[in-house]
Amino acid sequence: MNNHYEPYVRNKRDLKVPYISCQDYTNLEQASKLIPALKQINQANRNLADTEAYAYILRSNNDDDIHKSIKYGIWTSSKENNEKLNAKYLEAQEQGKTVYLFFSVVRSGQFVGVAKLTSGYKDESFQYWWEIKKWKGHFNVQWLYVKDVPNKHFEHLKNSDNVEVTRSRDGVFLSWETGKEMMKIFEEFADKKSILNDFNVIDEREQALRQYKYQMQQQRNQQQYYPYYQYQYYDYQQYQQYPQYQQYQNYQWQQPQK
Repeated sequence: MNNHYEPYVRNKRDLKVPYISCQDYTNLEQASKLIPALKQINQANRNLADTEAYAYILRSNNDDDIHKSIKYGIWTSSKENNEKLNAKYLEAQEQGKTVYLFFSVVRSGQFVGVAKLTSGYKDESFQYWWEIKKWKGHFNVQWLYVKDVPNKHFEHLKNSDNVEVTRSRDGVFLSWETGKEMMKIFEEFADKKSILNDFNVIDEREQALRQYKYQMQQQRNQQQYYPYYQYQYYDYQQYQQYPQYQQYQNYQWQQPQK
């Protein structure tokens, strides 16, 4: 498949992010040379749990959006969640604190990583999330840990709704006492299995989605200049029967009614 097509950008409020990939994502030292967003992942001796911060749990419907978030350093959520995250980020900036995001994939039985917000909400929308046209705008994020940590390691912790963190809804706030415990678990968890092991497979799906979007845009561009090109292979009499042709004739040649 051709990797060199231009990114699909529908209008000026779409976020233009070129496609990037590498052969081995599990070798973070090498992968980060091609993909800068991977540089901060799984570094040792951070001791982030010793700092004061805010924390949220975010839940994705699929692995594909987690994959794009890690590679491109972006995330978005529902309108309600985006408003909460933006407000908390601005508050944290005034207080010199950080907003951490603990990610889980629905029905996966595990948490998959930790990121921190590095910007407030921005209007530009990324066009390659798995659920097309559902998500608006974006935040910049920096992923810190990418590890598959089973839910059993978090079952003793509860969120601000007094519900187990493993059963949290998307966008729920955590006290920092709970966030600190979750951060310690991620820092100390030694298993190297993570979504990075599946990145090459998910890359293929992203590439296919980008190619599809590119082809759709090419068709739209062609229709802009040749609005009835799809009928060009019909004979003239049959062509005249299409309502679009009749509307075109009316628009071009008939005088407006007085």
